[in-house]
Amino acid sequence: MAKGRNTKFGIVYSNSEVHVVRKMGVPEQNIVGVGRMNDVISRMAAGDSLCVPSVKSFSYGAYDLFCKMQYLANNGIEFQSGNERYLSFSAVKPLPLPTVETLRDFAARESEFIRWVQSSGLDQKSKAALSNKIYWEFMADVVLVFGNNGIKKKGN
Repeated sequence: MAKGRNTKFGIVYSNSEVHVVRKMGVPEQNIVGVGRMNDVISRMAAGDSLCVPSVKSFSYGAYDLFCKMQYLANNGIEFQSGNERYLSFSAVKPLPLPTVETLRDFAARESEFIRWVQSSGLDQKSKAALSNKIYWEFMADVVLVFGNNGIKKKGN
């Protein structure tokens, strides 16, 4: 797998998403499944780009997404989403503060719901099912808000 400044890497959830990251300029040898994501991200350097078809392919929940995006931004790694272009950022074009605050709010609310579920009197199987539903719902909300037809900047 190629590594170096300005190298593009792609993370996909399924083979049906490969064509999206290819269109984003990711070479075939740098496209991996979500199961190898941590390995790829740990080897990326400042100036590299991480491309995903959608944040749903990249994260299982809003808090997870927020943490991953903070990690990438803090390490100078560019992020490009094929579906949520308003969540794409680089060292030159960081995410606007309202976008960061919106993501932080999604993550905080999701965490509150998860804490409530974990402290409830539900059995473990029900807690797991409800937690997964909460993660799925919050990611669906993030995708809805930041999708290419979602929040638009002035002049777009």
